[in-house]
Amino acid sequence: MRKRASQMVKSPTGWYLLLAAAFIYSQVFLLPDIPLLAYGDQSIYLLNATRILDGQVMYRDFFQFTPPGTEWVYTILFKAFGVRAWIPQAMLVLLGTGLAWLSVLIARRLVSRAAVFLPGLLFLTLAFRSALDASHHWYAVCAAISMLAVVLDARSSARLAAAGALGGLATWFTPAHGLAAMLGLALFVVWEARWKSHSAVQLVKSEAWLGGSFAITVVALNARFISQVGFRRFLDCTVVFALKSYPSEWANTWRVYMTELPRLESWKDLGRAGPFLLVHAVVPLVYVLFAARYWGTSAACSDKPWDRLMFVNLAGLALFASVAPAPSYLRLCAVSLPAFIILVWLAYEPGKLERRIRQALWLSTIVFGLAGPISRQVHWRAYLDLPTGRTAFLDPGLYEEFRWIAERTRPSEPFFGDQLVCFALGLRNPAQVDFITATDYTRPEQVNNVVQALARERVRYVFWYRELDLPPILDADHLSPLRAYLREHYRLAATFADGDQAWERYR
Repeated sequence: MRKRASQMVKSPTGWYLLLAAAFIYSQVFLLPDIPLLAYGDQSIYLLNATRILDGQVMYRDFFQFTPPGTEWVYTILFKAFGVRAWIPQAMLVLLGTGLAWLSVLIARRLVSRAAVFLPGLLFLTLAFRSALDASHHWYAVCAAISMLAVVLDARSSARLAAAGALGGLATWFTPAHGLAAMLGLALFVVWEARWKSHSAVQLVKSEAWLGGSFAITVVALNARFISQVGFRRFLDCTVVFALKSYPSEWANTWRVYMTELPRLESWKDLGRAGPFLLVHAVVPLVYVLFAARYWGTSAACSDKPWDRLMFVNLAGLALFASVAPAPSYLRLCAVSLPAFIILVWLAYEPGKLERRIRQALWLSTIVFGLAGPISRQVHWRAYLDLPTGRTAFLDPGLYEEFRWIAERTRPSEPFFGDQLVCFALGLRNPAQVDFITATDYTRPEQVNNVVQALARERVRYVFWYRELDLPPILDADHLSPLRAYLREHYRLAATFADGDQAWERYR
């Protein structure tokens, strides 16, 4: 093992992975070792993991609409290392480096020399650094891309079974990603059977290995949680809610597309606007360009690895389809790696335009690869010593909010309204939901549960987002009972720079 590790460090791939890990580390830690505040959807899963550690049962004692994979990962890590702020940031380093390594494994089957590193570099500097949120998306995508790497060279029964198991693992984190990856592979098996004139028996056998392994893995991973709450409750949370209530938030619909474009108020904003525009330009346009290239030249260029290219293209297109109903920037970034692999292959085809494109791609990795760490490390920062460890803040507004709450609360005290505050300060959420919305995403029974929890626990502070007082965008606003309870029992204690409020109980 020592010899192999030494060989890897000396190889170009080893240096590439070290560079990738260092790049991600510089984005989620302030040197030398202070983790940045882990804001984003990951805070939901982090808080849920602490609730599991406290003996609560997922889906029964607290609500969640995704399968339990992400919570279970953090529960295991918290048991091993304690509830620490550096854990989600360290997982981002591992996930990003793992995806960079998978990109090399796949790209070297399609391109050669330095080009094998370009897809991963584009992915890290443009997409991954723009979506540093260690939530379910990255875990599911990592399993889905592993499927691609396992069966790219051959589709033996053993490889298909392994791919099906990885598809089941991806579904344990994000059903849409896992099912999409399985669909992409199943369609490719059908395409390959026609392309190579496989028999119908061989096709059915391949699909059976794939589907059977997938089904067994899904059942095995979820059986324990279903037995705890019952199949009906599990189905209501993970399927019924996802179909009926999840789209009530505008961010979970097609309306979110391109709405997150950063404002260009100064040249510094190009560091965020550039990757945003490039990711949206590549996904899913590159899949259409590949299809046009395939139908136009595949017969004349039989020496190309069309089967591998078609597999990558179908897998990428399927992953894009999994986020197409709600194509937010984070979701597009999460499924962008296959698109960058296809883009690099297209750029390394002969032609003057292709040469200019690959020069521009290399230049973009250098510019954003250097600008990202430098801007992050020289940014304004402040630190707080929290129950989860010393934490760095890059946003003055967030720093003031956390400092204000930290000075007035103690760990294990009940608090409601912000899952990240609860996790970072070691506070206890007494309600079944981690947060509320002014749409049908938050059901009336969930609002009633919040009111009951506030009354039962006599919660001292409630955090109130300014968006909760805006008119509902898509669906009904069920927060009237909660607003009435706040007016009767709480008074406004603080209004922060972004308009968010803290309410304090007085009766």
